[in-house]
Amino acid sequence: MRPIDHERYRTALFNFLADGLQDHNGDMFRTITWANNKLWKINSGHVRDEDYYLATAFRILTADEKNQIIHELTMGGVVNGTQH
Repeated sequence: MRPIDHERYRTALFNFLADGLQDHNGDMFRTITWANNKLWKINSGHVRDEDYYLATAFRILTADEKNQIIHELTMGGVVNGTQH
């Protein structure tokens, strides 16, 4: 995989979770539950081009990489769309 593609997967997942975290008022548990349900729906049929990187990020990224994104969002302080 090219580094640019890897970064696209990572960015797609980061942005998706950051938006969800904001929508769920900083509650990461609710965000992860929502994200899991949403990703199941996205992956249940034909994936639109704009959802490709997000839809495949969970298969491409390692557990450590996904955990790093969650860590950045929670410990890094990205809540309600602002960096703390």
